[in-house]
Amino acid sequence: AANIDGDWIGSLRYMMIDDGYWIRVDEDIDEFQWECGEDLARGNISVQDVSPTPEEFLFNQSTAQAFYFIEDVVIDGEPIAKDDWLIAYQGDKVVGARQWTGGFTDVPAMGDDGSEKTINYMDEYSTPQFKLFKEGSLIDLEGDVPAWSNNEVFMVSSLKAAATLPESFSINNAYPNPFNPVTTLSFALPVEVKVSIKVINLQGREVMSLINETMQAGYHSVDWNAESESSGVYFLNISAGDFISTQKLMLIK
Repeated sequence: AANIDGDWIGSLRYMMIDDGYWIRVDEDIDEFQWECGEDLARGNISVQDVSPTPEEFLFNQSTAQAFYFIEDVVIDGEPIAKDDWLIAYQGDKVVGARQWTGGFTDVPAMGDDGSEKTINYMDEYSTPQFKLFKEGSLIDLEGDVPAWSNNEVFMVSSLKAAATLPESFSINNAYPNPFNPVTTLSFALPVEVKVSIKVINLQGREVMSLINETMQAGYHSVDWNAESESSGVYFLNISAGDFISTQKLMLIK
């Protein structure tokens, strides 16, 4: 649980006898009092309401840990259900898991504290990868996630399904074509690669370089504004690694 401007958020509803807790404060105090009640973000959630962590997502407790309070998770424009799970990964290792119980669900992320059970867990140079376990499937999530730091509490406003990377190079036909004066070329890159896209006229001279840089894997597009060019036939020369393609364009003014 965390106190934000006087309000408690998180899944901790009450403290249990014989359980241990960390209390983190930002100034010296003489007395600590915590009245856990209905003002909690999820005061109606009890221990009995939360399912045990699925066996495949069990993780080892560590003395080095951080918590990520996730405010919202949206998949295909819809909020996730309360029986879904948020899983924190460091590489292929599960370092935390929490069942979604509404806004500001707190997901732990355990760090490498030097013990054998936490080898290759989080460290000061890594950022957890969050995944959603929903109806038996794992969905990669993306968002503005801060780098891990021991004994810290982080607020993450939103996570969404990560964009699926293309499996191969592909180039769509420029549209519109014929055009006046702007046309758009869309293309897909399965890996990070140096991309070159040039406009060539009928005489074989380069009219314009649209792209000449290394680009990340994913789906991209580029516009050509030919307002300053004369009507006629042009060619788009596209190269991305070993992938080479040429398209014919017709500019009509």
